[in-house]
Amino acid sequence: MSPHSDCLVVIPARFGSTRFPGKVLALLGGRSVVQWCWQAACAAAVGPVLVATEDERVRRAVTAFGGQAVMTPASCASGSDRVAWAARSRREPFIINLQGDMPFVRPATLRRVAQLLRRDPAVEMATAVTPLPDGPRAADPNVVKAAIAGDGRALYFSRAAIPFPRDGGKLKRLEHLGIYGFRRQALKRFVSLRPSPLERCECLEQLRALENGMTIHAAIVAEQSVAIDTPADLVRAEALLRGRRRP
Repeated sequence: MSPHSDCLVVIPARFGSTRFPGKVLALLGGRSVVQWCWQAACAAAVGPVLVATEDERVRRAVTAFGGQAVMTPASCASGSDRVAWAARSRREPFIINLQGDMPFVRPATLRRVAQLLRRDPAVEMATAVTPLPDGPRAADPNVVKAAIAGDGRALYFSRAAIPFPRDGGKLKRLEHLGIYGFRRQALKRFVSLRPSPLERCECLEQLRALENGMTIHAAIVAEQSVAIDTPADLVRAEALLRGRRRP
């Protein structure tokens, strides 16, 4: 049982993904992608864990491996909307949105996000970033980059390779991980806001928060970023899993 009861982890697991329908139920090492996420969230021991889905197939799968699933409307516009719906009748003051396509997320990363919310009342939202080496992923628009201030405040998120080293500077880039922690009132406010211009331009919902003056703080963590967005990502994840299991 979790030693904490003030934080709820909700895993939005939409079956109808545009690029990879059913990806949350795709098998990785004999387990579904969403089960890997659920197990990591349980191991983090920051609070109770729910899976939020619009599809009965996902609900049945979650129940079969021992998880708790909440049915949400198919009309939910984003993962955060799905999380807010699932958490509406709960009482936990902190809510973590762990996207259901991150099978290798480390429990320690979730604990760091929860810690940011618990220790500073000024933090409305919390997230996590990890160092991004130079190479093809730094230029990949599917890899979201983050610019973070010295005190941990998020300044901007982009699909572009930010910051741009105009004079050949060596400032290290950071990759944004698909985890959002909210204070309950911040989540309620966030989902009440209309999609913002920068959000629509970059297709990044966290920019809605920044454009509306909400504060996001980021923990820098050591994390192996593998989000399952396409069938090719699943192949990559299988290769990484085989590497982990080598004697």
